[in-house]
Parts: sequence; structure tokens; C-alpha cells
Amino acid sequence: MIWRFCGNTGQPQPLPGSGTAYVYFIDVGQGDCALIRSGETDILIDSGEYDRCTDVFRTLDSLGVQELDYAVISHPHSDHMGCMFRIIEEYGAGTVIMPEIPEQMIPVNVSYTELMAVIERNDIPIIYAKAGTTVDLGEAGMLDIIAPVRTYEDLNNFSAVLRYRFGDAGFLFCGDIEKEAEQDIVSAGCDISADVIKVPHHGSGTSSTRAFVNAVSPRYAVFSAGQENDFGHPHANIVRLYESLGSEILRTDLNGTITFITDGHSINTEKKRPMNSAHSLVFLFVCHTQRKLRQKRENIGGVCVGFYLRHDLCYNAVLIYDESRPDNAH
Repeated sequence: MIWRFCGNTGQPQPLPGSGTAYVYFIDVGQGDCALIRSGETDILIDSGEYDRCTDVFRTLDSLGVQELDYAVISHPHSDHMGCMFRIIEEYGAGTVIMPEIPEQMIPVNVSYTELMAVIERNDIPIIYAKAGTTVDLGEAGMLDIIAPVRTYEDLNNFSAVLRYRFGDAGFLFCGDIEKEAEQDIVSAGCDISADVIKVPHHGSGTSSTRAFVNAVSPRYAVFSAGQENDFGHPHANIVRLYESLGSEILRTDLNGTITFITDGHSINTEKKRPMNSAHSLVFLFVCHTQRKLRQKRENIGGVCVGFYLRHDLCYNAVLIYDESRPDNAH
């Protein structure tokens, strides 16, 4: 269900969501990728570059994600959607959310072409991001579409800005918006307050105006950037700005994948460096094999033995598939 949320109706609104929600800011180096999970609902926001597919697959598989309910592309720059077409091919997506880009600004690159092709091939509906609308996720909460407010000359400012609400907890995903789009969002007057902000544009000095950050007033500021990246992200003055406003600083380049857990009232956070690349390849192979077997509902007539890796430790794993219960694994 999609409905408009800007404007005060004068009526108290029930708090969205029930149970527990998990928000993962996945370490994909110099790029963005986040996963929202609550109940049986899975929402992926951006994907990072194409060469970080393994990192995303590993995370989704380790969490047991079978299919995405929503795949969000904040804007068509490769560090945000470079491997999204591969992810949708692998996991599917119920709906895609993305900004509607003017034809003359549509990028000519393989990642974008393949993304649109896989969406069309699988007949996946698209919700074009329009400021002032909300996607009702039922017990999984609400997804407010904050921006884009209007058309721009820069793709960064076309970024779909989303606020995820679960109970009293709020998470703001800003894509790569810069000062111009931030000013428009503040001027529009919609509520953008949030406990957690994915800092715009990897912490670049082109973004995070004081008026915008004050309007968000985040308890946690998450910077998604690569180690020793060529852009110097996050810029020191931007980190200091969030610190001066009392935000706790979290960085994927220093902390790895960052996890938030909320019951709609309290928020807890976990930081964990990812497993090394050798472990990733073995883990990815086993999870990919398990997922494909489940998708095809094959009876392999016995036992599939592999290695299952968690927390950098190696365990023997035995996957048993029963024809009468094709989704059963032990």
C-alpha cells in the first residue's frame, strides 16, 4: 500500500511495525549497501560496485535471505547499484524502488542496462520515488519516500531518500544527495528526524549541511566508505560536524558491517569485521548451492557435505534434503 504522508492531519497515527527489526549497513568498500529485515520482509537498499557481489551474497546468505521483497536503487551510479542486477537475478525482488531519471541523464553502462533488462525480463513492478509518499510494510514498519523533491542537473541529487520507521525508531538513508537537495528537503517541511542516518555521499564535504543534519538530529551517524579511498571519505570536517551534535560515529571502513537491532523503542548496535576472502569464497559456494537446491526443490537422494563458515571458523556442514520436505535442511 502506498499513501501520502506529508502534511499534518491532526489525527494521532499508530506506531508502525511490531516485533523486531534489523538494519545492516553492509561493508562494500567505497559504496553503499544496506539491508532491512523484519519478520519475513527483506529490503535491500543499494548494492555497491559489481566487484563487491561476493560481500553482498555472503551477507544475504548468512542471514538466510531467500528473496527480496523490495530492491531500492538510490540512484544509478555504479558504487550504489553496480551489482544490483546480479542480486535480483539471484534472489528475485517483489518490487523495485528507484528515482525516475530524465532520459538524457540515464547512464550508459552495463550495470544499468542489465538492471533494467532483468527488471523487464522478470516483470518486476517499479515504484518511482516521489517525495511525500509512504510504502506500508505492515508489521515490518513504514518506508517514507522523502526525495527527490524535484528534478536536478546532477544524478547525486536525484537520489531516493528513504526514512524507515519501526515503532519509535527511525533510520534515514540518504544516497548521495548534496547541499541543493538537502536544502529542498528541509524547505519541504517533512519530518526527517531519525535515530540513525546513513550520512549522505559517503561523508563528502558536498553534503551534510548543518540545517539538514539538525533536522535529522541523529543519535548514530553511519559513514559508508572504503578503506583509504581516493576521495578522502569521510571528510574530517563532516565527521566533526556530527560529533559536535552528539552523534555516535560508525564507519564501515573502520568497523566493517554495522548492525542495528530495534524493538521499536530501544536500539542496539553491533560491529563486525567480515571474514577474509578465502573464507568468503567457500562460504558463498555452500550457501549458493543450498539456495539453488531449495529453489529447484531437488531431491539429491542423500547428503550434501560442505563447509559452513561463521565468525572465521570452519565447521563441517551436512545438508540433508528430503523429497517430501524440499525446504528442510539440517
